Amino acid sequence: MILLTAAGSRTQRHVLSHLRDAGQPVRAFGRSLDRGWFEARGVTDLVEGDMLDRDALRRTMAGIDTVVHLGPGLNGNEAIMGRFAIDAAREAGVRRFVYISVIFPQIDYLMNHRAKRQVEDHLISSRLTFTIVQPQHYFQNIDVKRCLETGVVALPYAMDRRLGFVDMADLGEAVGKVVTEPGHDFAYYPISSDENLSGEDIAAALSRIGGKPVGAHRIPLDEIVAMLAPHFGSADGNIDASADIITRLFTYYDRYGIPGNGRVLEWLLGRPATTFEQYAARSLEGGAE
Repeated sequence: MILLTAAGSRTQRHVLSHLRDAGQPVRAFGRSLDRGWFEARGVTDLVEGDMLDRDALRRTMAGIDTVVHLGPGLNGNEAIMGRFAIDAAREAGVRRFVYISVIFPQIDYLMNHRAKRQVEDHLISSRLTFTIVQPQHYFQNIDVKRCLETGVVALPYAMDRRLGFVDMADLGEAVGKVVTEPGHDFAYYPISSDENLSGEDIAAALSRIGGKPVGAHRIPLDEIVAMLAPHFGSADGNIDASADIITRLFTYYDRYGIPGNGRVLEWLLGRPATTFEQYAARSLEGGAE
């Protein structure tokens, strides 16, 4: 039995898709789960709970062989939630812990990267068998249909700054392989495509795809913080912490960007990583989530 934490997230839904295709039994744990969505995919073992609830985590991990843990994005309690999940897994006799972290967790200025590094540190000393997967920025953060409708790619950092990207579906497939195939114990896998794209690059690609001009626009930092902080911080009343995390994240992107390399992902998948144009075409067909 495989347990997915934060199972209602987009990331874990992609992981679930590949686990179910491989015939793996799954238990889903999360704060709020769409039962209809899970049941339609053959998953009926659903547990609603909070990752700050240590007793709930212990109960949920009973009978579990492998945990695939994902912390909540841009949340001030992410590090402690990760430690609680690792401790609960150890106490429940879980055999293996797969952690979905972030590319370059050693970037100390980024509070969300620092939190994930702390979770990695706790996992390494837990005596659990582990695999750490470190994904890049998601293509799914680009709403292709909306960009083509509005004629604008809007991002909260400089339009000439390049970031590495990865398709969430590729990440889900890679994690599925890590869980179901042998040979991944005690491994660290940075997960990225080979495309390091600026907002201008994305706008140019969408102009080609849509056959009409698409421009690139920078969203002011205060606007994106006001938009995102209540969403990511409201669940546990920690909106200020989320605002600080978001401010640092996009300040760093604006100044430095974050590059990526696709060799590890290609090796895991046995094929080239999905490109932005492939993702965009799938998105227009309604299959990108």
